[in-house]
Amino acid sequence: MGVRHVFMVVVALVSAMTAAGGAQAQESIDSILEKARAQAQETEKLKKILNEEPDQNVRLAAFGLMIENGDPTMHAVAVEAGLASADSLLQAAAFQEAIMSLDRIHLELTVDSSAAQEIQEKSKAYLAKNGDALVLELAKKERKAGTFSGRAGFKGEVTGTHLTYVWGRGSGVLELKDDDAVTGKVTVYSGAYLEFLATGKIR
Repeated sequence: MGVRHVFMVVVALVSAMTAAGGAQAQESIDSILEKARAQAQETEKLKKILNEEPDQNVRLAAFGLMIENGDPTMHAVAVEAGLASADSLLQAAAFQEAIMSLDRIHLELTVDSSAAQEIQEKSKAYLAKNGDALVLELAKKERKAGTFSGRAGFKGEVTGTHLTYVWGRGSGVLELKDDDAVTGKVTVYSGAYLEFLATGKIR
């Protein structure tokens, strides 16, 4: 067998292997696309149930099944649709699930202009010294009850679309805003009870 013939055989084998690999890769891509389309259709059907189903019980049941599914994407879709829902019960369920899925909530503080002038001045001094961030760490959570707790006597609960907490001598009342955030008033004790407006993202 001549050198040229051997070379041609090797080239043919490599080409065949490459072609086979390419076919397998294409098959894999097609399979992924098929699964993705099927998943997208299923997700769209579930979103339609949450958004358009006239029976509230069915909407709530569908939400519960999506949350319990274990699929992160399904969970995110359920919470997003629930938070934007006009159904107050579904929205409340989604808000509680959104909060209970967090380990911490990052709040940005600003001075409450409705507070007494003396408190406003002390609140400004507090922010200048400590910064405008307040982090609520939800170390222990009771998902079904909607309650949570953490260090230094921090504890709170979710009721409807409101979140309330106490933390030492401080406290806060926050509510759902724009489907993806919370806003409200918090009190921080630092030699005096300082009052702030607070906002923070929940997803």
